[in-house]
Amino acid sequence: MSVNAEQSQQGVFINGKAQVIEMLKYMQPEERELLLKNIKARNPQLAIELTENCLTFNDLNRLGDEELHLIFNYVKPAIWGLALKNTPRDFQRRILSLAPRDYAEQAYQILTTSLKNEERDTKRAQQKIVSILGNLLKRRQISI
Repeated sequence: MSVNAEQSQQGVFINGKAQVIEMLKYMQPEERELLLKNIKARNPQLAIELTENCLTFNDLNRLGDEELHLIFNYVKPAIWGLALKNTPRDFQRRILSLAPRDYAEQAYQILTTSLKNEERDTKRAQQKIVSILGNLLKRRQISI
């Protein structure tokens, strides 16, 4: 039996959820919210799962002050300092101004320090914060 005939008999597996997650990462926030709202109307659990999996570090800018305060409880200042490198100054100021003074000073010290593998470490720190954001979203402690 030929390969094409075998594939048509067995079917082709397409991971639609992964494709939707990838699409959501590149959508404008308004478009993403509309799509997730429509999915939520039919399948709330799927909407929550998609939201968790399509989070990016830029989504933090959409959070309110109270929600960002909550994240400070789960993230060390050094991680925030690393994560804020190469982000817009307005965002850096917002985060640091919301943090308690000693916390902000520690984060700022890391933010202004030059590091060897700065780009790699920055991405890791941002992923750590996004992971925490996903967990808080899953526990319904915050909403985006």
